[in-house]
Amino acid sequence: MNGDEKKRKKDELDRFWEIDSLIPPRRAPHYPHDTEAVEIESEPPKANAPTGALSESAKIPPRSDAPKPHFIPPHTPEEQDGRPKPTLEYAPDNALVRCVRIYPHKSNFRYYESFVRDAARLYGIKGEECPRVPFFSYVPQYTQMNRAQLCWYLWWRENARQGNYLDTDYSYVLLYLYEIINLSDIMDAAESQSQLCRLWVRYRTIFRQMDSYLPDWICDYSLIHRLPPPDSQTGITLSAVMTHCTLKEFYVPCGGEGGYLLALLAFCSNYDYKKSKFYNEASADLFDRAVMGALALVTEHLSGDGKLFSNANMDDSRMIRDAYTGALCAHRTKCRIEVEYCSFSRSHELRFFITDVVKYTENQVRSALGVRSRLTIYALPTSIRALLDTYLRGILPKRMSQKARTESSEEYEKLYDLPKTELSLSNAASIEKLSWETTERLVEAFEEPVETLQEAPEPIEPIAVEEKNSDGTEPDPWAVYRPYLTACLEEDSISQKAIAREKGLPEEVLADEINALAADLLGDILLEESDCGFAVIEDYRDTLNDILSTM
Repeated sequence: MNGDEKKRKKDELDRFWEIDSLIPPRRAPHYPHDTEAVEIESEPPKANAPTGALSESAKIPPRSDAPKPHFIPPHTPEEQDGRPKPTLEYAPDNALVRCVRIYPHKSNFRYYESFVRDAARLYGIKGEECPRVPFFSYVPQYTQMNRAQLCWYLWWRENARQGNYLDTDYSYVLLYLYEIINLSDIMDAAESQSQLCRLWVRYRTIFRQMDSYLPDWICDYSLIHRLPPPDSQTGITLSAVMTHCTLKEFYVPCGGEGGYLLALLAFCSNYDYKKSKFYNEASADLFDRAVMGALALVTEHLSGDGKLFSNANMDDSRMIRDAYTGALCAHRTKCRIEVEYCSFSRSHELRFFITDVVKYTENQVRSALGVRSRLTIYALPTSIRALLDTYLRGILPKRMSQKARTESSEEYEKLYDLPKTELSLSNAASIEKLSWETTERLVEAFEEPVETLQEAPEPIEPIAVEEKNSDGTEPDPWAVYRPYLTACLEEDSISQKAIAREKGLPEEVLADEINALAADLLGDILLEESDCGFAVIEDYRDTLNDILSTM
């Protein structure tokens, strides 16, 4: 390799990283060589035209392919005034739903018109018995099925209309739901609502995904057709449908057994009294009657002006949503729903209040059953406590007094007493003789020589040791607690705290000691927690007064 080749090779390596060499060269712009001036003729401006205005012939015509202006949705109240009027507006007979408005859907689509025509054509055809054929589709339609699948669908639908729900594939059930929603102008609205509910109740345990949308579809169908919430005859349960529905307030019944009280227990209470260990077959009726009656009394007390829970900080809410979200729905069926309602499930204050009412009622039931343990009550007003006490005192069984409880236990223990016989020395000697004879037989059987005692040793009587006062009287176990018990009778919380501080014990520990002593001597506790510290249970105030008067 000579020197020129080496230099050329080196230059090529040096120019390897030059980016400009990789870009194609730009062409120089072409300018005409003729630079002579050209005369332009134009029309003279009109007499009254403003200076600088263009003539009609000089205006630039609009482009045919120019984009259309983009629609900007309104955001202010002034802009909202121009929104479309509702096609339906009414106030349903519901304790919580105030107003319902139905608006036409904004989008004018025509995707599923052929589905509606097929559904109307097949609506009156009755199916005949045929074998089950599998079918799957994310959005099932009639055109996706072959003849065997269509025959099975018609036979299954015929049985479903008569209340006989055969085992089938999920796509068949979904197709029937679409059919009910889109044929609302042909089918009876009440019967369609019932059929939607029955389909959900029958197949929700098999197809879990139905819980995520069908309760809302039932709600939308009912609001659009001005139907009340479905009743229990459809097999639907209030707690189940409200758990999976966005607008829970719609399913709150306006009457019937329990009414909205069942909804309050299901969604406005942090405590379920039916899970209590004291709720059993024997006490279930008493628990249910007391809790439901207490809630009914409290709701009536808080709804004095006719508005449900007007004093429980339940604010009005508004919900706007598209109907039948996720369903195959034609344009004439699709609409927009606006609901004004009173939200009870989102009120924290109401939740704490209902929880305290349920717990307080259970405490009274426990007291009537003789159970010592109590649930903690946080912030139940004194007026509500007095209201509940008056009501529960009339329906709960009265607790047995200590004297009656003692007499009852004595009658029970008499069944296990030994028969009373007169003392006889001859009987005692014969029993002793038989005993020694038995002992000798046992010794001979095991071949263990033992010395037979000629005389039985005299039994040693235990020495009873009793603590007594210096004057020989029995000590009073209540004496040490007299100051604190007096303060509890007077409901003096300040004195209670001072006495507990003087003894160096928390109030709860001191109250537990007194209740333990009362349980041993009286068979029940004496003190319960109240707004004014610890108070004496109403049934034992006279008993405690008698105890303190004898000290």
